[in-house]
Amino acid sequence: MEKRKRPAELSQFLEDTSKDNDTLITEALEKLKDPLRRGKLKPTVATIIELTGLSRNTIRNRVWALSRLKDIKAEIRAKKDEKSTHAEPDGEEKSVEDLLRDKVKVLTEQNVSLYNEVLNLQEANARLCNEMEELQRIRLRVV
Repeated sequence: MEKRKRPAELSQFLEDTSKDNDTLITEALEKLKDPLRRGKLKPTVATIIELTGLSRNTIRNRVWALSRLKDIKAEIRAKKDEKSTHAEPDGEEKSVEDLLRDKVKVLTEQNVSLYNEVLNLQEANARLCNEMEELQRIRLRVV
């Protein structure tokens, strides 16, 4: 039996829609990452749905988006922890060792966040390379 292929127009439409959705999600994540633009919005999938108008599954099917959302949450938590470590409730000063441990913890969390961002960018780059190869194959068939 012969495998049926999608019409080229449908494939192109689905690809364009996917790229548009990726752009909307990226913009929403950037808004959530920036404290000034974020305001009182919480970094959740529900917030991204609200900002983009996309469905929950559209967002959840993008592993890179969930990973970046998790990184944003970790950054926010780290900043809150950093602020709370500088002001002790009982008025006692923290020792230099404790402050350095806290700083190393924050830097480690930031390092994890940056590493995940690199992985996401590598994944996006690989996807774009595959698209370029496919477009070149299509072009060769047309010529």
